[in-house]
Amino acid sequence: MAQAAPNGEGQGLTSGPSGSSIAHPDAREPGPSEVALGTQSPSSARGAGLASLRQLPTAIIPLDDPSLSPQVQNASSAKHLPRDIPGRRIPAVTLLSELSLPDLASRAVPLPEANTLAHANFHDRRFGRLQTAEGERLLFNPESILVKFKDQARVSALATEPGRELEVARALAKRPDVEFAELDLLQRQALAPNDPLIGNQWHHQRIGSYTAWDKSLGQSSIRIAIVDPPFEMDHPDLAAHTVPGWDAVANQPITASSGIHHSTFCAGMAAAVIGNGLGVAGASNCEILPININGFTSEMCNAVYWAASNGVRVVNISWTGADSDALNAAGTYLRLNARGILAMPALNGPGFVDYPNQPDIWCISMTDAADNQQSAYGYHVDFAAPGWQVYSTTINGGYAFDSGTSYATPLFCGVVAVLFSINPTLGPDEVISLLKDTAVDKGPSGWDMWYGWGRINFGAAAAAAEATLPALTGALQTNGLFSVATSFKPGLDYTLWRTPALSVPQWMQVPNPTLATNDGRILLTDPSPVQTMRLYRVGVSLTGQP
Repeated sequence: MAQAAPNGEGQGLTSGPSGSSIAHPDAREPGPSEVALGTQSPSSARGAGLASLRQLPTAIIPLDDPSLSPQVQNASSAKHLPRDIPGRRIPAVTLLSELSLPDLASRAVPLPEANTLAHANFHDRRFGRLQTAEGERLLFNPESILVKFKDQARVSALATEPGRELEVARALAKRPDVEFAELDLLQRQALAPNDPLIGNQWHHQRIGSYTAWDKSLGQSSIRIAIVDPPFEMDHPDLAAHTVPGWDAVANQPITASSGIHHSTFCAGMAAAVIGNGLGVAGASNCEILPININGFTSEMCNAVYWAASNGVRVVNISWTGADSDALNAAGTYLRLNARGILAMPALNGPGFVDYPNQPDIWCISMTDAADNQQSAYGYHVDFAAPGWQVYSTTINGGYAFDSGTSYATPLFCGVVAVLFSINPTLGPDEVISLLKDTAVDKGPSGWDMWYGWGRINFGAAAAAAEATLPALTGALQTNGLFSVATSFKPGLDYTLWRTPALSVPQWMQVPNPTLATNDGRILLTDPSPVQTMRLYRVGVSLTGQP
């Protein structure tokens, strides 16, 4: 969703996985030259000295925006403190033109005496926003600068004009009496899943899972199919993510299964519950389901066709058969009809495998903890992923170590599911491109027969997926009509909504909005504005889906 406020309620714009945004028509997008945030080298990538930043307009981010971290999503349930905090004072606003005043330090209020209004902005989900060169979006407390004057013992807060925070920080940093200046960034809790056996899962550190999970753990709307004799559906570490599947042999639903080791291990690599205080963590918190086969190519094709017709976007088949033209045709059907991806293993054992590189079957080779390739090689290999002595779920509610390209493949599938979760409007070709662009090139430069395009880099791919989120590019009020512009992508449906307020939104779809596309943008215009409906929202969805 993308949102816009024509009358000043919710200044600026922001975006979420489906483009959630609020924009004020007068909001200004700073130019690309506005990149400096401070003068000190940061201790982390999110620190005040981060280079190559661009400021986006201040935004009120909707509570249902899935890009919000849990700490922000829970803000509405937190205690709502009054604007004025006893024992603290709000700094007077200092204009950009006043930053050269010799007595500037007297306008700043030392911490913790200063009331920066961070508590009120956090509760209202009103944030300033930055974008890094890598596409990462950072949130900060708007109209507030943290500055350390050289002759003062403590950091102080300086209030400034909205939308000019980066300019102010740069100007302050040039003053000879200033040690440093930075924005009041909203730091994020470093996700540390409480799954007690996650220490045995070296692969999460290797592929950057923790960094990726800071973007998204995955959405239940993205489903992964494990095509195999069914896994243990009531395994304590899988049950919460497991939904009924399909028996491609008997042509009937599967609602329960005691499981086998192979498929249960695969299921855990893809989607063992992250952060449930139990066992291990899969790559995603997406839904997972079994599709039973005996192993014939026809059954595998039936499994893929069923998946494509039942809302499954990621299909894992940890069997031989990736050379099959019939299976590749099924993979093409999955790509075209469900915007999905079919993944299969590159096969175990040493030596060359004379498989063709089927365009709609993504074959995954196996690496160990040192990124050494530990499986067969050939023209069919597309990517590499950890699979040697990895740790996952097994039958009877247990856990075990095992090795195989069978297990590298569902790990790849879990990663793909999270990328789809971060931006569900991404198509399969776009997700594959992100994986190619971010993979760690471990073999000969570029594609090779051992690592394919490289060993997957979950953390980098998740950041790249987040950078693809659609965002509002403008809002305009002309002759009593209100229009919103956002990025346009063929194959998506766009709708316009309006509400009188954000506190308890009552979204109503605008009937018959005018739509116009031009140069990668779409302009949506409300033909009959209602005075009381002050805020607008743009809905972006896959064609034919709600």
